Amino acid sequence: MAEERDNRNLSFIQETVKQKRFYQSRVVQRFAWSAASGVIFALAALVVWFVAAPYLSMQAEQPEVQPVTLPELEEQPEETAEESTVYITEQVSIELEDYKRMYQQLLQIGGQAEKSLVNVLAVTTDTDWFDETYTSQSSVSGVLIEDNGMELLILTSYEKVEGSESLQVTFYDHSTAWAVLKKYDKNTGLAVLSVNLSDISESTREVIVYADIGSSRNVRSGEPVIAVGSPGGCYGSVLYGNLTSVSQTAALYDGSYHILTTDMGKARSGSGVLLSWSGKIIGLIQDRYEVTGQNGTIQAYGISDIMEVIEHLSNSQDIVYMGITGADVTTAVSEAEGIPIGVYVSDVAISSPAMEAGIQPGDIITSISGQNVTNLKDVTTILMKCSNGQNIQVVCQRLNKTVYQELEMSVELKILE
Repeated sequence: MAEERDNRNLSFIQETVKQKRFYQSRVVQRFAWSAASGVIFALAALVVWFVAAPYLSMQAEQPEVQPVTLPELEEQPEETAEESTVYITEQVSIELEDYKRMYQQLLQIGGQAEKSLVNVLAVTTDTDWFDETYTSQSSVSGVLIEDNGMELLILTSYEKVEGSESLQVTFYDHSTAWAVLKKYDKNTGLAVLSVNLSDISESTREVIVYADIGSSRNVRSGEPVIAVGSPGGCYGSVLYGNLTSVSQTAALYDGSYHILTTDMGKARSGSGVLLSWSGKIIGLIQDRYEVTGQNGTIQAYGISDIMEVIEHLSNSQDIVYMGITGADVTTAVSEAEGIPIGVYVSDVAISSPAMEAGIQPGDIITSISGQNVTNLKDVTTILMKCSNGQNIQVVCQRLNKTVYQELEMSVELKILE
């Protein structure tokens, strides 16, 4: 019995010890796990490469956007010497053939300029009183400004393309492409559209030219001009006439812009540009502002005054506003009226940054963010360098009974919507 009991106690020694299978080895398992991780990583990298490679290739081939810089206009100095009177004593007869040749030359000038113009067809969908959907179309002329390496940039009227669902551009050779609204300025009513260069055929690129911009500060009343684009209300119309005034201005927010008036009749939906007889663009036909006494005639922004606006819009830069209208207080006015030199605020737009900051009609702005202000041009120049949401410090002189009191206000700029 004792022997049997001893055998039972030592029975575990008689159990057979089985060796582990090779795949249960801790070393083998670690090796297998490392190999599996490597395979998974390799597969993931391969998938990422196949997915990302086409995108990276496309990005590498895609040209960079180049900033648009418009050429500075050469302004001719005003002549100070008295012009000698010229007396014509020889009689010159003009035949019908002379008129014919003159108009043929004018047609050539207008035809060359039309290569830098496009017709923009704006399509808008709306609903009527019966909640039925209808589609409306309108057209407006546009000017080929420049390209940035990726897009062709077109200057046009914002009101004519605002809210459009699609914009189709027709070039000089009658080819078409789709455009999108790139940037706009509601103050001047100007907008820049963009067309992908890849959507324009090589044959069209060889035909079109960019706008040949002149100076509107060198022109004088009485000079002959040509209106091209859609001055007669339909694209491709051409009108001839003369400038009747070059000194009128449109008082817009935070600045003023010269308006060129003509003796040419204005169509209800006219648009386009004014050309000098040298073929250079000197004005952009507009209908936002009408000079008193010149009703019903073609009027245009002087191109020199809106160059900075065009460049900002072409580079997708915001154009901010304060919301004041005013007049320059020159040295002569200051001495005669006994008021500070600066910009007299005649009105402040409702809910504008200027009104929210506390600027009032009658205030005289003398400096903005440490820069002296002597005229509206100074205000425009300073604001062009500012961005949306930026705070500027505006120093005003406000009449308090008989004495002007200096006030400083913080104005948070925003985009006019």
